[in-house]
Amino acid sequence: MKTLAAAIALLILPLMLDSMGHYTTGAAYAAQESGKKASKQKTRKVPAMREKTYKTLSEANVLIEEGSPAEAIVMLDKMHRRRGLNRYEVAQIWSALAYAYYALDDVPKTIEAYKQVLAQGKEGIPEAMEISALRAIFQLYYSEANYPTALIYIDRWLALKEIPDPATIYMKAICYYQMNEFRNSLIYALQTEEIAIAQAKTVKESWLYMQVVVYSELEDWRGVIPVLEKLIVSFPSRQYWLQLAAMYSELEEENNALGAYYAAHLQGMLIRESEVVMLSQRLLNAEVPFEAAVVMERGMDDGVVERTEKNLRTLGQAWTMAQETEKAIETWRQASEYAEDGQIFYRLANALANEDRHADAVKAYQDALDRGDLKKPSEVSLLLGISQMQLGRWDQAVDSFRDASKDKKKAKQCRQYIRYVRGEKRREAALKEIEREFSL
Repeated sequence: MKTLAAAIALLILPLMLDSMGHYTTGAAYAAQESGKKASKQKTRKVPAMREKTYKTLSEANVLIEEGSPAEAIVMLDKMHRRRGLNRYEVAQIWSALAYAYYALDDVPKTIEAYKQVLAQGKEGIPEAMEISALRAIFQLYYSEANYPTALIYIDRWLALKEIPDPATIYMKAICYYQMNEFRNSLIYALQTEEIAIAQAKTVKESWLYMQVVVYSELEDWRGVIPVLEKLIVSFPSRQYWLQLAAMYSELEEENNALGAYYAAHLQGMLIRESEVVMLSQRLLNAEVPFEAAVVMERGMDDGVVERTEKNLRTLGQAWTMAQETEKAIETWRQASEYAEDGQIFYRLANALANEDRHADAVKAYQDALDRGDLKKPSEVSLLLGISQMQLGRWDQAVDSFRDASKDKKKAKQCRQYIRYVRGEKRREAALKEIEREFSL
């Protein structure tokens, strides 16, 4: 399950990055915050930017955008060594340098440049600039898999936000997960959903699925189930139905597991042979053979399940248990084409005999004995004798009962059948003699 959860985490990371595209504010995120009202941010008084500085920064930005960030860096390095620059101007220069370093894929220098922006202090930069720099830093540390440091800057960023952002709390859950701190990860995964609901925001699929991942790491299957149920309602998919069924199986709640698998089947979500065969077998075990047969037959008709001896055997068994004799006969007949032993022919013969088609049954019983490898060959000989007896083939029936009587457990029963057959043979001969006399 650990490997599965790791794979799931890799799956949802791109979704997480997509969710970081914008940050918005809303109502308080949890019950303890519900009574607080957001106060207006105080506007910081920062030094003004002079025209000369603005002009140089604009030229540097043009160089970066035109694909010459290295030239921009040379220009900006000279610029920030000028005397008389105020803190706000220095911060803007470092911000432009961060942009240039990022264009060169130099993440360490990009981070250091943003830190220099923050170093100008609250007197030197507006709060919006501080928030932007903090956000850039924690995203960069995250991209470098430096999750502990990313968390530090996420918390600094959140401290400046009057109302938390669920996407950022979700990022904390991811960081703790990557650090193998699963209980902390679960705390923030749950908080992500709580915040979104409190702010009347849509709870994203990846946010909920993070809970599934972490609960799975903690092997808390009870915790996984209600989250999967939410996902099924809001984001129905084959994956979630099959996972739900697997969780019920893990908890040995086989009826619930069967219900989940069957619901997935009804929605056309079982697309692999193993899944369809497994469902059919589960339905057989639950003593609902008709549904088991329908599932298997549909799988074969759709080309999902191959018509092998094994699969046809399961289908034949299902139709037989469902007392759909004609369908069972046809299925056993198809299965006999692949049979390597006599067992399939034995099943076919039984189905034929139940329909009083004893001539066909006799041939199938004989085929079963000829193929061999039967679990109870004496039982086959006994039933062959009964079908022969039904056809009035008295001598053949006696031979079959004698073969069956070699099994000591059936010897008494076979002797009774033989006496009965001999009596019927004599009675039939007497009737024929009477008919012959009357015809003279």
